[in-house]
Amino acid sequence: MRFLYSTLVFSLCASFCHAQTVIDDAKFLKQARAKYDAPFDRNLQSFDCAVEFNWKQHFTEVVRLGDEGTDEEIAKFIQPIHTRVTVTRQNAAVSAGMTEGDVDKLPHGGMAEHLLEHAVQYSLNNWLAASNNAMLPPEGTPVHVEPSTSGYKLELKIQTFDVEMLLTRDMGLQSEGAKGSASDRRETDFRMGPQGFLLTSFRLGEDGDFRPGNRVILTYTYQSVGGFQVPEQVAINRESHHEVWHYKLTDCNVQVVK
Repeated sequence: MRFLYSTLVFSLCASFCHAQTVIDDAKFLKQARAKYDAPFDRNLQSFDCAVEFNWKQHFTEVVRLGDEGTDEEIAKFIQPIHTRVTVTRQNAAVSAGMTEGDVDKLPHGGMAEHLLEHAVQYSLNNWLAASNNAMLPPEGTPVHVEPSTSGYKLELKIQTFDVEMLLTRDMGLQSEGAKGSASDRRETDFRMGPQGFLLTSFRLGEDGDFRPGNRVILTYTYQSVGGFQVPEQVAINRESHHEVWHYKLTDCNVQVVK
């Protein structure tokens, strides 16, 4: 009898506890979005920085193809270029501080500078997805949320695709991808900053194929400029090409909406 009583109490408790874990989907999404640092939703209009890049160090970390230029050409013509980047809510625009025609007159058609500009633009445009709070669904999107072993699982439909997101217990996004697909996915890491979650790592597959050896891994550290958290040191690891880029943003200025 005592055993039956204990079992009944356990069953009632289990049912009650399960009822207590029912999640209000719309409320959860609103709370989750509020946890992320979104500087452009405050009054940041843009920021611009110098791009600090060491070509000599870079060539110790990549398989050199030779179309970037010789060591002498890099040291004389490419390293002295004062590359800058301006980041708005829409995109990252990189400039060598010279006309496109002048860049094309550099050794090998300015290939080295073009490669650097592409790396900076690619990494910061991906960062913008987090800083614009675009990695989570917009508020009001129909979603379904339930507890998971690591925190929460959020499901939604985008056009004809069933999408699944995994979040930590404090609502940091861990991964997002097509439900049931191991290749169509992206992984992220966030840390808490002064105004909310900051993206520290973004891992995605080339051509939509997420697997070891075919990923692009982006990592970010931060600096405070004018009260805003903006990237400071950025690394890009393109696994398929054994290609690594490291650059630093310095001499940064912010423009705010008045």
